[in-house]
Amino acid sequence: MMGQDLSYLSSEGDPVIELCAGRWRLVLDPATGGAIAALSFGGVEVLRPVADARLAAQQGRAVAAYPLIPYANRIGWGRFGFGGEVFRLDRNFAGHSHTIHGNAWMHPWDVLAAAGTTARLVFDHAPYGVSAREWPFAYHAEQHFALDEQGLSLRLSVENRDTRPWPAGLGLHPYVARTPGSVLRFEADTVWMTDSDELPLDQRAVEGPTEFARGRAVAGVVIDNCFAGWGGSACATWPEHGVSLRIEAGAPLDHLQLYTPADRDFFGLEPVSNMPDAINRLEDTAGQGLQILAPGEVLAGTIRLSIDSAESNVA
Repeated sequence: MMGQDLSYLSSEGDPVIELCAGRWRLVLDPATGGAIAALSFGGVEVLRPVADARLAAQQGRAVAAYPLIPYANRIGWGRFGFGGEVFRLDRNFAGHSHTIHGNAWMHPWDVLAAAGTTARLVFDHAPYGVSAREWPFAYHAEQHFALDEQGLSLRLSVENRDTRPWPAGLGLHPYVARTPGSVLRFEADTVWMTDSDELPLDQRAVEGPTEFARGRAVAGVVIDNCFAGWGGSACATWPEHGVSLRIEAGAPLDHLQLYTPADRDFFGLEPVSNMPDAINRLEDTAGQGLQILAPGEVLAGTIRLSIDSAESNVA
């Protein structure tokens, strides 16, 4: 299959892309927000395809991960001020008071290349008419996927295609498989506690129920918080399968959003550049994570998903 065009049709009739390397299998769904539809190792789903009815733009399609561009996390009440203007965004998450995770996940992406073990997807946003209420600035986004026998590398980027500067962020929202025995381990310095509206309230040292450095079972954990100073490496272990997934990311993906909903077979382990509601905290919160891009400037980050041989029982 090396060197061939690996485009197929999903059960809904849209083209998907399948890449394989060693024991890895990656399926991409460009039509559904440039999403990862599936990622497995040796037949084990390390990411869990999830259909979330609140993500209305995905129309109930199950995805295993999706890009967060041109910002990650929440914009409180869908409002922010920048450059002397006040902007109001449409809500994009059913039943939620805030605008969430940008708008790139809401649109089909174009496939520039897809062959063998690599793929390149792109999306262009032009803020005209109703599109301006998704995001008021023009941008170009890319995803570069490279699969090898050790795992998946994903490079995300967003370029300012507007005539004025604006604050940009990015990240990835993977649905990590959650089993009765799942254990999560990562280090972090601080965590943002939230108020009743799920917006950041104060930043605290990681300890007690927010501490995962020694590894914790996640079966009964319910949390939705953003960690800072996370060190760029997290490990999810499934003792039932003898497999551990390591997620790594470097700057500017200096935050980690952990989302462990009750009674679901997944949890979100999201490398992101910015804290929730960062756009409303540009001047008064150190390390909020958004970067002001001048016209033509690019913000990019790389995420690596691999099997941790030290934690896994795999041949």
